Amino acid sequence: MKLLYVEDSTTLVKMVKFYLEQKGIEVFSCDNVDEAIEILDNEQIDFILADIILRGTFKTGYILVREVKKDPKLKDIPIVLTSTRNAKSATITAQKVGADGFVEKPYNMDDLYKTIIEVMNESA
Repeated sequence: MKLLYVEDSTTLVKMVKFYLEQKGIEVFSCDNVDEAIEILDNEQIDFILADIILRGTFKTGYILVREVKKDPKLKDIPIVLTSTRNAKSATITAQKVGADGFVEKPYNMDDLYKTIIEVMNESA
């Protein structure tokens, strides 16, 4: 499985990437929506994990979901959003924009992996 992780915390990217690669998942990472779209255009990505708030940009994880879901080539890629901010309202908004799931930060790596597998199985 190839996963795209859109997150602006380099520390978190290293941790998640290390953990998921130990589970056999190839992880691509970037810290903004524009770069995410570029990766999606050039790689066969199976899953997207993206933070809602991305530092230094007006494009959020919500924008990424909208852009992916409107693209006929990408629309079937499952997307899970993450955030430390108000999990209840973030979950509702994530669903409204078309995300397939939401995980509150900080997350337990085993729970994150379990969510990824569950969402992949639901979308298969």
